[in-house]
Amino acid sequence: MKSYIIDASVVTKCFIIEDYSDKAMEVTDEHVRGRLLLSAPSLIVYELGNVFWRHPQITSEKTYAFIERFFDLQIGLVDIWSDAKLLKNTCVTSKTRNVTFYDASYLSLAERNGTRLVTADENLWNKAPNLVVLLKEFKI
Repeated sequence: MKSYIIDASVVTKCFIIEDYSDKAMEVTDEHVRGRLLLSAPSLIVYELGNVFWRHPQITSEKTYAFIERFFDLQIGLVDIWSDAKLLKNTCVTSKTRNVTFYDASYLSLAERNGTRLVTADENLWNKAPNLVVLLKEFKI
């Protein structure tokens, strides 16, 4: 089974309808069916909460419901700080690729797992095309 790292830019599209939402739902559905294995740094929960909080049409109750539904997907969550080597690599990646620590955590996790990060963030793809696949180009 193929495994991928998934970021908040993809997951939010499962809850907020926008470009490539259908593709994002296809990716998570394949995970739920057991055809893909998805993982993410645990900080994705905070990123999702922030995206939902900022959205003018999403209430705090809906934010809670969306995060609960995210947990129901059973995407493997990894605490970056629980692995010293992964944490160190995240720090190095952030500086060398000139990306946020948040983005570096996704990239470092993909690198450690020998897989790729699925994202809708074209800027991140530009920073690490060898580790990233854009959602719009992702083939299951």
